[in-house]
Amino acid sequence: MRILHVAESVKGGCGTYLNQIVPCQLADPETAELRVIVPEAHRAQMEAIPEDILRCFASQGRSIGAMMALSRTIRAEVRDFQPDVIHLHSSFAGLAGRIVLRTIPARPRIIYCAHGWGFDIQGSAVKQKIAATVERILAPFADTIVAISDYERQRGIDIGIAPHRIATVANGVADLGPPAPPVIGSPRRILFIGRLDKQKGFDTLIDAVRQLNGEVALGVVGASVVGDQTAIADQPGNVTLLGWMNEAQIQRELADVMLVAVPSLWEGFGLVALEAMRAGRAVVASKVGGLPEVVEDGVTGLLIPPDDPAALRSALIELSDDTLIAMGAAGRARFLDHFTIGRTVAELKTLYRTPQ
Repeated sequence: MRILHVAESVKGGCGTYLNQIVPCQLADPETAELRVIVPEAHRAQMEAIPEDILRCFASQGRSIGAMMALSRTIRAEVRDFQPDVIHLHSSFAGLAGRIVLRTIPARPRIIYCAHGWGFDIQGSAVKQKIAATVERILAPFADTIVAISDYERQRGIDIGIAPHRIATVANGVADLGPPAPPVIGSPRRILFIGRLDKQKGFDTLIDAVRQLNGEVALGVVGASVVGDQTAIADQPGNVTLLGWMNEAQIQRELADVMLVAVPSLWEGFGLVALEAMRAGRAVVASKVGGLPEVVEDGVTGLLIPPDDPAALRSALIELSDDTLIAMGAAGRARFLDHFTIGRTVAELKTLYRTPQ
């Protein structure tokens, strides 16, 4: 089987997803060859993927020029590589890929994963309606649409995509072995991992911890995607900005905290919560999107209303250290039972091989 992955951006969850599944697919003897199309500017994010299988295109953000460059690269790879399966990742790659591929005779099997629907993004109702209309119109141009959670699958059905076209394949990550015990101390150490933007609830988190100086110490892994800015206005003294980190660096940060905060306003799945559970850490997350399918409320962490600094503030400090340790252990067990990368890759392989 010859597989071509296509992504328009790989900062954040989509990059983590590819760094997890591609090495497993390369190790599969049934994979004859594999290539990955990503933006040149994001090449460094593909740390787990061999350089010789990357095919990069010029990108200056989400522009007409970038879309044209991506479309040309897809055409060239289909012609030269002749893949059996093309796996499109996120809405912009899904748009460019499905438009280009529908004009190619004897096209390969097309799998599309939105990694979070564009019409779920909070903001303009007009933009949401346009995004939903585009997804509904383009749905027949993919052989299978992969939803990363049951929530995401239902949202696709809600906007008019035929149920038989959407299959849930929940995200997974590779096990890294037994985690280090959490570090108990005062102030309580908390970690946030992600983009410093509205979707991830970063401003809500800052409001929550601003009044907890001396009680919690927040480490922040990530940056703003636009320009990679890391500065924030009126930064509280109990917040440390750590910038973007690779997986090994993130694991070291996870080893030094008691819990992980995932205060997103919308989320198709919530890979950060899963990574925290793998590390045996309790999670405080918003009750939105696919996060309730990952975090079991009261067992592996707490689910709270989104965009509620007071509720988040309470959740970060109300549980005892012993309770957080028990939740972390339960989260680790839940990860091993339901969210390993082997299961994800096996389910994707079945979709890849399903006859058209």
